[in-house]
Amino acid sequence: MNLLNQVKPGSYFLPQNQRQFFKSPLGQIIKNRKDVVKFIDKLSHDDSTPKVITVGDVTTRIFVELSFIPDIAIIDEHVQRKRVPLLEIEDVSIVETSNQAGYIMQNAWIEIINSLKINDSKIIIKVMGEEDLLVLPTILEAPLDSKVLYGQPNEGLVVVLVTKEVKQSVCELMRKMVKINEN
Repeated sequence: MNLLNQVKPGSYFLPQNQRQFFKSPLGQIIKNRKDVVKFIDKLSHDDSTPKVITVGDVTTRIFVELSFIPDIAIIDEHVQRKRVPLLEIEDVSIVETSNQAGYIMQNAWIEIINSLKINDSKIIIKVMGEEDLLVLPTILEAPLDSKVLYGQPNEGLVVVLVTKEVKQSVCELMRKMVKINEN
């Protein structure tokens, strides 16, 4: 069954009893720094990827330190609940949105959609709150063959190649969340 048309931008809450379904990585895990460096080097020479999107401060920082600025970086200036400074990157537009922990808020989802439409500049989406679950709408909205990258705590870098099948899997996860009616 095709769920892609059933999951629409909106606000969603992740109930405590569904959280275990969200712990598995959505893509391949790169476990060591040497392989991450090789991956980023290869990615920097690949013009076929429509969008490269990082979600999370550590993931974004690693890319920036290795001189690769993603098309979109979604950060909340926190690593394991500790505040970290905003990355200093030249020629990047910074937009702000809010998103509560355990939620995907509609305004954050809309900001992802709007940022994906911009092709002539790099964007940091600075989230007031928490960015963790925003990887889901990012995958749903990203063009096919894009790469969405995020950290899996204590495991490594997760590389998600955006395909119809991955979008379908994300839709399955989204159905475990509770959609919040907004007026």
